[in-house]
Amino acid sequence: MSESVRKIIAAVVTIALAAIVVVGLVQGDKSDEDRARAIGSRVKCPVCQGVAIADSPSETARAMMDVVEERIADGWSDNQIIDYFSERYTDSIVIDPPFSGNTLMVWLLPILAVVAGVFMIFTRRKAPATKTSEVQQ
Repeated sequence: MSESVRKIIAAVVTIALAAIVVVGLVQGDKSDEDRARAIGSRVKCPVCQGVAIADSPSETARAMMDVVEERIADGWSDNQIIDYFSERYTDSIVIDPPFSGNTLMVWLLPILAVVAGVFMIFTRRKAPATKTSEVQQ
């Protein structure tokens, strides 16, 4: 077998093994601690400004993380736990609010601003100046 064929086979085997590892990490089962951390990073602390309960040092956030851990132990899904907090604190407790009703403007306003900016750039753009011949004296 030639050296170039060996290198190609080695590269293919290496890429295949790396792909298997990545797929295993992505699709692998999360531990309860990982799930609690992931859910806690999606819920805002009601005491701290814009900080997730997983990162907040407040007593309230710690109590909310305890609730998350209890619900996970009881077999609740991630969405059920998020809905639990949304029902008690409204959708404003969720860091990424759902795409509906009151939060629709939160999602649409940045898109509208970009479209308006692009529109303004193209409509205010002047045609390139043409050279005029100098008047001879």
